[in-house]
Amino acid sequence: MKEKIILSTVSAWELGDQFESAQAQKNEALREAKVAKLDGDLSENAPYQAAKEKFRTMGRIQRRLTREMDHLLTEGHRLVDPLTWVNDGLPEAVELGTVVEIDLDGQRDKFLVAGARDHHVPSEGDILPIPYSSPLGQGLLGKREKESFKVTIREAERSVYVHSIRRPTRDEILAIFPVLKGG
Repeated sequence: MKEKIILSTVSAWELGDQFESAQAQKNEALREAKVAKLDGDLSENAPYQAAKEKFRTMGRIQRRLTREMDHLLTEGHRLVDPLTWVNDGLPEAVELGTVVEIDLDGQRDKFLVAGARDHHVPSEGDILPIPYSSPLGQGLLGKREKESFKVTIREAERSVYVHSIRRPTRDEILAIFPVLKGG
């Protein structure tokens, strides 16, 4: 049986927001096309042609988002609130919701092992979210401190050394997912 996809609530909200934005832009393009159509000859009417193309583009985006949401629902995805990753427990190994400090080919980085769609660059802090489903995320899962391993990322084998594993602080989660500050 296929493993369930794990999404942060923030990523699910963003997917819904993208869908609503595409719908609003599609409706706006339809209104623009109706107004431009009043100017006559449609083959020579640049505003009409532009509005029509915008309408088609937003329709394609909306269909892609619908397919993605349908796929996630069909697969029975799991939602997780990133604030639940903040706790006093000491992780023995890398798991979803842990902060990992690693050397990746000799360069020191900090990552939060996060949901399948959490791959944005936060505007503050030095911790990047990395999807648990990415090649590096998959390679990190289950690893312990002081462990070394190799992982293939974009067809290149990379060396990884795990320095430390810990739980994130509330401030770190809010820096990575600022939308949670309102809740």
